[in-house]
Amino acid sequence: MKNLTKKNYLTLLILIAFMPFISLSQGSTNKNQIKENREATKIAYFTNKMKLTVEESQNFWPVVNEMQQELKALRSKNKDLFKRTNEKSEINDEELEKMMDTRMQMGLDQMKIKIKYHGKFKEILPIKKVAKYYEATKSYKKIKEAKRAKRIDNKN
Repeated sequence: MKNLTKKNYLTLLILIAFMPFISLSQGSTNKNQIKENREATKIAYFTNKMKLTVEESQNFWPVVNEMQQELKALRSKNKDLFKRTNEKSEINDEELEKMMDTRMQMGLDQMKIKIKYHGKFKEILPIKKVAKYYEATKSYKKIKEAKRAKRIDNKN
């Protein structure tokens, strides 16, 4: 079973490593394909860092996707707030206070969602793998930020 799992990981990683080249060779610049490639790369990164088995992965990722959908819905509900926050100089104190209070509430609501899913993660995975998920999340964000900064530097 362990050899099969390692073989599956290796196959998945190789497939994901070549996905961008496959899509480019087909002339596909479709945004959905690019998004799917990024998502597959992210899943492979996390699966590798967390050392998830196939069964753990099958149980874990749907729950992560649920959490991401809830967080996305919360951000979407408050997206106008972020647009208006950038216009602070044109907003009176009462409006600004309301906006900041809403932002604080949003942070609290995000934390409630994360706490809820933390409990679900612990039901699915051993605590060490849950901890590895949070570590992988931090390192993945750093990688994304570095790539974004590099793209910005290349544009300038």
